[in-house]
Amino acid sequence: GTTLQDLAGEVVVVNFWATWCAPCRKEMPTLAALQAELGDEGVRVATIATGRNDPVEVDRFLSEVRAANLPQWRDPRQQLAREMGVLGLPVTVILNREGQEVARLTGDADWSSDSALA
Repeated sequence: GTTLQDLAGEVVVVNFWATWCAPCRKEMPTLAALQAELGDEGVRVATIATGRNDPVEVDRFLSEVRAANLPQWRDPRQQLAREMGVLGLPVTVILNREGQEVARLTGDADWSSDSALA
């Protein structure tokens, strides 16, 4: 599988989510739009389904909210979430090109807004 280390050199927007998380349903389409808009500029949205998420449900969820362009990565044992100190969902962590955390947001955000793009 891909690891976050493989994405070094890109700005990575890491979003921890789950199929049962209501705010995630609202946030996902805006993350998909962010990936579409900034993908060519070296920004990568890494969506990670955390905890018990059935792969079929993950697929269905992303299709339903029109976010099928986002990766279906899973963290079933919440190992990565723990390493990154993620407690609730959704949590978004932004890593710079060196792989260092530069920002963190707990709760859902509208990633289409100008402030989020900045």
